[in-house]
Amino acid sequence: MTAGKSAITLFSVLFAISVFSQASVAAVPCESLASLSLPNTTITSAATVAAGAFTPPAGRGGRGDAAAPFRNLPAFCRVTATLKPTSESDIKMEVWMPVTGWNGNFQGNGTGGMGGSIPLTDMAKTLHGGFATASSDTGHEGDSRYVLEYPEKVIDFAYRAGHEMTLKAKAVIAAYYGNGPKSSFLDGCGGSAQMAENEMQRYPGDYDGIAITGFSQKTRHALEQMWIWDANQRDKSSYLPPEKLTVLHNAVLQACDGLDGVKDGLIENPPSCKFDPGVVQCKAGDGATCLTAPQVEAVRKIYAGPTNPRTREQLFYPPQPGSELTWSQFSGPQPFGLAADFFKHFVYKDPNWDPRTRPIKYDTDLALIERPENLVINGANPNISEFVKRGGKLLLYEGWADGTIPPGVAINYYKKVVDTIGARTAQDSVGLFMVPGLTHCQAATDDFDSGWHGRMVGELEQWIKNKKAPARIIASSSKDGKVIRTRPLCPYPQVATYKGTGSSDDAANFTCKAP
Repeated sequence: MTAGKSAITLFSVLFAISVFSQASVAAVPCESLASLSLPNTTITSAATVAAGAFTPPAGRGGRGDAAAPFRNLPAFCRVTATLKPTSESDIKMEVWMPVTGWNGNFQGNGTGGMGGSIPLTDMAKTLHGGFATASSDTGHEGDSRYVLEYPEKVIDFAYRAGHEMTLKAKAVIAAYYGNGPKSSFLDGCGGSAQMAENEMQRYPGDYDGIAITGFSQKTRHALEQMWIWDANQRDKSSYLPPEKLTVLHNAVLQACDGLDGVKDGLIENPPSCKFDPGVVQCKAGDGATCLTAPQVEAVRKIYAGPTNPRTREQLFYPPQPGSELTWSQFSGPQPFGLAADFFKHFVYKDPNWDPRTRPIKYDTDLALIERPENLVINGANPNISEFVKRGGKLLLYEGWADGTIPPGVAINYYKKVVDTIGARTAQDSVGLFMVPGLTHCQAATDDFDSGWHGRMVGELEQWIKNKKAPARIIASSSKDGKVIRTRPLCPYPQVATYKGTGSSDDAANFTCKAP
């Protein structure tokens, strides 16, 4: 395995789910829920799905392998509904409830990107854990062209769909089992993080525990995604093909992998990495193992992050060293889908917008990007005092190698939350864990992707149960079904530091220290 590959695929996470000693069973037949009456809600179907019998509709699987999460699903009660809290609203949602083995809890799922579909893949993973689960399409199908005509749908997408889905899901769960969930959890990344942040800030009673990664600040992180595209596409000589990104990434590892005392294909604390891309510049011309001068300048621009060309103001956080292999998704002939959708419909209100004929102006266009009606889709309010006052726990975790939404967003939000609610309160209610090598929402290995989010909800369960924040979280790497490496994740700003003796593949030989 190459050093670059191992940086993305190091961690897979041990995933343990706690369940009641006695399985909860339904109080009424699933099919009877078709006649359930709820405000502003039409139940469109209610049916029991036999174990292993579910096949997702074409194109509606969500992130990742469309088939894998649905293999061996237990029998569940599937309820579909349409919610209309306003005359413009048309929110599609689903609730899935285990026929047997319900663990007594509810876990909501948000929708990634710009919404527009129900993330059935995420729901399947949650159902496998014994939870009753639900999600919505955020109030629209497909892209964001609805923005041009339906302002109420913008509010649905921003936050109302998530709240309405949560309320209706709890009511359906209570009707099916005869009692509502004992605890409610939400785990969000990207678009799901938008829901998670807004739920916590606007509706503090909806969830008991919330885990967030891939933080949402769409007006600015869409700008950062376009900044990377511009660095590659404004001048064809600057384009960074995937093989050149691999050259760059390997050079970064060569320079910074060993800063924590262990050569393991990971950069434990990327802010400590002082890497100059000039070290990989070709001596003359071009070559397979070096970057041309224009490519090096593109790299410098990407590492700098979006900047106002007139005032030099930093407009958003830059990606960190170690994230280089993720940049290719923003470097192709067409802009990244989320960014293109946002700029077409929210910013320029032109479905035919083309950045080649109408380039983004990183100074004057900010007024268009952050119109008041656009800011509503962000979830950046750090005042979560009502959420923590009622006992809510917030577990933040973020990948240092996330190039889609740079990790500075998570760190900044955490600091603002601590400043807003006070350090003592935050100590009992909020935690941030930075994950070396983790990309956006997932890593490259299937068991990392399938287990990581569930693990964080498990940490929240234990936190609420034991009234003690996690001091550290153990992540692991497996090969052929066997754990080959464990490593602690430390509360920010601490980092895992090798003690100097014993196996570097054993978490016991690391301590959490300030960098």
